[in-house]
Amino acid sequence: MSTAAQTRERLIRQGRIAFAAKGHDRVSLQRDVLEPAGVSTGSFYHQFKDKTDLLLAVLTDGVAKGRVMVEHSVATPPDAPPVERVRERMAMWLEVVEAGEDFFRIHQRERTNADKRVRQLVAEARRQSYAPLADRLASGGSWISEDFDTDRVAQLVTGFMSAAIADYLDLPKRQRKLERDHLAKAMAEFIVGGVSGMAGLTHHSGATTA
Repeated sequence: MSTAAQTRERLIRQGRIAFAAKGHDRVSLQRDVLEPAGVSTGSFYHQFKDKTDLLLAVLTDGVAKGRVMVEHSVATPPDAPPVERVRERMAMWLEVVEAGEDFFRIHQRERTNADKRVRQLVAEARRQSYAPLADRLASGGSWISEDFDTDRVAQLVTGFMSAAIADYLDLPKRQRKLERDHLAKAMAEFIVGGVSGMAGLTHHSGATTA
């Protein structure tokens, strides 16, 4: 890896930590990013235009890593009960969030960022996060009717999961491992029990994410 590439990697890594802890507007480029990363101001501007450009790179990196983790997750057998299939998705999601906690916190903070590019990247990450869940619901079997709006339900479930995960991340790290399996099972039971009552929900092609 070239020196320039190594510098960029250090900036993205430290930027992720800083933006997760403070949010874009409160981050001091010099104090929170450059000094901890050991990078000079000149080297930074050789890589990025400004602090927002760094945030965009951090978000892009997070989307790519999250996609890889989701694609390599192990799926349950298609004939498994609905609760078990959803539980597997919940457990995978918790694992992804645990590995990318900083990215989750950045997404929560930057949904209302003043820069449209940032908001679009955060929205894209959300779309990617609920798309696999929509696929799981669509292949749910007899408990899913033909007019079941999987995208809309996946959006609602994603919102519920985001709130549950935020509480999960507030736990001490040593407690999370003990809570993970129980939480994944409880979330699956709640989701399946809830969305089964929405099986007649009319599909609306204009559904969008926040």
